[in-house]
Amino acid sequence: MSQPVHPAVVTSIVIRPVEPRDNAGLEVLVVDTLTEFGCVGPGFASSDPELKDLYAAYQTPPGQPRDRGYWVIVDEASGMLLGGGGFSRLKGAAPQEAVCELQKVYFRPELRGQGFGRKMLECCIEEAALAGYRTMYLETMPQMQSAVGLYEKFGFRFLPTYMGDTGHRSCTVFMSRPLLEHAASTEPKSEAVGV
Repeated sequence: MSQPVHPAVVTSIVIRPVEPRDNAGLEVLVVDTLTEFGCVGPGFASSDPELKDLYAAYQTPPGQPRDRGYWVIVDEASGMLLGGGGFSRLKGAAPQEAVCELQKVYFRPELRGQGFGRKMLECCIEEAALAGYRTMYLETMPQMQSAVGLYEKFGFRFLPTYMGDTGHRSCTVFMSRPLLEHAASTEPKSEAVGV
């Protein structure tokens, strides 16, 4: 007697580099997430001028070594943008300090708790190390407890005060971690991810 055939569960959720078509959805995602946690207004990422065009903000100028990157999590079947995250040189830090900032890591509620935060952090940390950074810094808020816990699992440690000049003076949690060189490929991250 043969076993019944069950179709394989196929997911259309992918992590890929940001594209111009993602800008409007990313702005909504950032503002909605910060509103959910009571983090809106001056001193938060919801007031950042680059929020209108994150694609352009994360493009390395021509002729320069890559120093930034941003990835999105998208359900390709529906076209829905579910999350995003990236890094760039820490504003106010000298290039020789080799410090980058983990930036704009936000997820829709339905995506949280499924391992995508881990995958996004792995991507950002690896790519930042490949770009030559030695330290990754971040700012967040205490009410984002799940995110803070994940950062701690990834080796981020609390700092007594802020670094650089991000403009996010309303944030009250500051963390950093060292980055190690990776021998991995320098190809951009774009992988299908299962749920």
